[in-house]
Amino acid sequence: MEFNLFSTAAALIAATALTWLVLRFFFGEQKAASGAMDVSGKRQTATITVKGGYSPAVVSMRAGTPITLTFDRQETGECTSHVVFGDLGLDAMLPGNAVTDVELPALPAGEYPFACGMNMVHGLLKVEGNASAGTDKPHPLTASAEAPMVDSAEAERREAAERTKEITSLTRLVAIGTVLTLPVFIVTMLHMANPMLVPHWMVNPWLQAILITPVMFYCGHPIHAVGFPALAHRSPDMNSLVSLGTSAAYLYSLVTCVAPQVFPEGSREPYFESVGVVITLVLVGRLLETKAREGTGKAVQSLIKLRPRNAHKLNAASPENVEWLNPANFTDMDIDTIAVGDLLVVKNGERVPTDGIIVAGNASIDESMITGESKPVTKTTGAAVTGATVLLKGDLVMQATQVGANTVLSQIAAMVARAQATKAPVQQLADRIARYFVPAVMVIAIWTFAIWIALGPAPQLAHALITAVSVLIIACPCALGLATPLSVTVSLGLGATNGVLVTSAKALEQARRIGTVVFDKTGTITRGVVDATADWNKPSYEQDTVKEGSPEAIAALRARGIRTVMLSGDKAEVAGRIAREVGIDTVICEVKPDGKAYWIAKLQRERDENTATSGSSRTPHDLIAMVGDGINDAPALAQADLGIAIGTGTDVAMQSADVTLMSGDLRGVIRTINLSNATMRNIRENLGWAFGYNIIGIPIAAGVLYPFTGWLLSPMIAGLAMALSSVCLVLNANRLHAANISGGTTTDITGSAAATTTANTIEPTVIVDDRTSLNHVTDQSNNPTNKENTMDMGMHMHHNAPADGETATDPVCGMTVAVNDDAITREYEGKSYYFCGEHCATNFAKAPQIFLS
Repeated sequence: MEFNLFSTAAALIAATALTWLVLRFFFGEQKAASGAMDVSGKRQTATITVKGGYSPAVVSMRAGTPITLTFDRQETGECTSHVVFGDLGLDAMLPGNAVTDVELPALPAGEYPFACGMNMVHGLLKVEGNASAGTDKPHPLTASAEAPMVDSAEAERREAAERTKEITSLTRLVAIGTVLTLPVFIVTMLHMANPMLVPHWMVNPWLQAILITPVMFYCGHPIHAVGFPALAHRSPDMNSLVSLGTSAAYLYSLVTCVAPQVFPEGSREPYFESVGVVITLVLVGRLLETKAREGTGKAVQSLIKLRPRNAHKLNAASPENVEWLNPANFTDMDIDTIAVGDLLVVKNGERVPTDGIIVAGNASIDESMITGESKPVTKTTGAAVTGATVLLKGDLVMQATQVGANTVLSQIAAMVARAQATKAPVQQLADRIARYFVPAVMVIAIWTFAIWIALGPAPQLAHALITAVSVLIIACPCALGLATPLSVTVSLGLGATNGVLVTSAKALEQARRIGTVVFDKTGTITRGVVDATADWNKPSYEQDTVKEGSPEAIAALRARGIRTVMLSGDKAEVAGRIAREVGIDTVICEVKPDGKAYWIAKLQRERDENTATSGSSRTPHDLIAMVGDGINDAPALAQADLGIAIGTGTDVAMQSADVTLMSGDLRGVIRTINLSNATMRNIRENLGWAFGYNIIGIPIAAGVLYPFTGWLLSPMIAGLAMALSSVCLVLNANRLHAANISGGTTTDITGSAAATTTANTIEPTVIVDDRTSLNHVTDQSNNPTNKENTMDMGMHMHHNAPADGETATDPVCGMTVAVNDDAITREYEGKSYYFCGEHCATNFAKAPQIFLS
């Protein structure tokens, strides 16, 4: 080709100008839309339209006043089906073509970003001004505390129905696109191979235009309806790139039909087949991805589907003197009409319709769907039963105590949803790159076009168009956005079905780094109760038996090189006996009721000092986990790097924990670690694919191989690669369903007897807590973690406001706290509450009404 300095300079100058415009448009400051007060004057409101982005994308509110954001979603599809406030731990479902209100509490000044579930569409809530003294930086989940209770099980069903509807629509569009595109594609390929194989009229560009135009505008409508508005909202995504690429190819091809003389010789071939194939393949990829994404949440969905749709309501005020198994004495009713206090008949083989207590009869119940434990539990009058569990043997009458959103099943679904709204630290890099990815791809496409026009071989225009369009189409920003959330979604559901409830993606990532596990003794390692056949002439603490699974769990931890510590208020003799029985490394005995957090902080301080002394960075397995079940364990659970609560313990303990083991079996600790390892391995695979695909694919599409091979990537191949890239991520994430997180709970130790024998050969190190004053544990400041938790289940306490110089009771952990100017306080409804440390204050701020009744 003849080098033309003028045309080269013009192309490069134009590319520079376009690059400046793109960067200015996408990264320039956006004006915020101000919210308005509602008619009551007590709540701020703003309406955000969701269509290819958020409009307005930046909303400004005043500090200290509750907020209602009304999301008017004018589209369907997976991308914007959720809005996630990461800093608030809030994930709200946005049904397609519907209006949804998201209620937030009074927030202090600051910026609160929100994004779609795929992390590709972004918005920002700016809270400005001075708030009242009682408005503190919100903790995750605070935002939902003032919102009405939502039945997460019902929300999951609605989401599944919407996804089914989308699959039906996509299937229809794919069928139409295939029927119209296939003839054009086949004829074009045959003509390229040998022009004599097809008649000339079959390659007429007008015929191709007639067939492909419906594909471009009808089949491609779901893509363009999101892609172009996303560009206008400065939140471009994969749809934006596809819309730009196919529009450029379509317009170019249309001009070759109407005025081919506009283009130089050799650049007058249309690319209608590329337009049709790319749009059809993108729709195929979206269809496959949507079907595959059905599986990412199937663990929780499978739990929800277990809930029966009908219940037998007893037609009497009491089961006494009534043949309650007689069908004439009960009425079948829809489960959604059950009210608290209703008497329900549950027969052999049926599922328990809702949470309640047994008032007549007894049964053997399979609770594996909730606790993950396959061993049936025998229950009789007065025992609590959980909705969706199965009566294997027996019949009973139960009184409903929790219905709808308040049931354990719905709370599990809600807890998983909240955890999915949080972000794992490993996702931060992908988020930062995704923010700049699409504008960067547009800049690369601009320079690709300019370089091929200026320096490429003939036909320059055709080559420039092919490479620029291929760059736009092959790039897959969704791969970066999906890499981590998909794996987290599957893992949280997998954990829930195995009785392991993880409250945040951060906790899920960190569990694999546990190097020390600190156990409470009573109710955690041991049962905390004495059998009816016990010898009452002996002290009860001498007959407190070890829980089934405790020796195996501790043996498995030791086999992995994880240090085990037990905290106990018992004397050295008793605590040492339990420690030897289960194989504990170190036992700290005679610990005061409020001293557990001190020892967790001490272990953390020793770890940090050892790291500083050695001059090396912290090891991959250095986190300290605390496992407990009681009220006095709550400060220690909050202080630990990772708090693990026993689900059979108190709600305050679960409120302070990052992980809850529903069954109370300590082998759940191993399951938690296994789940974390499997998740992070899957995330690394996804991130490797996402980065590798884009790093390799974009340069190839730009034509870097042409000087060596004379080969350019067809936009059709680019479309196929892009369509399959996200599908591969979804399929890889779904592999987690097959992960065996129960494996290794006994490691090389086979059977309980073997584990006990091994444990008895271990002589623990015994430390006696000889401190005498522990009324106020102050050393809780060195916790390096920022916890994202937890379960909103209530333990109620009431406290009157004390005067200065007196003492107060921490409403979270029950410690005695001195009232003075240095005390840590929070205001709620005009009263001051006092706390032993920031951890308890933070937990209180999440939902004060839980602790104050």
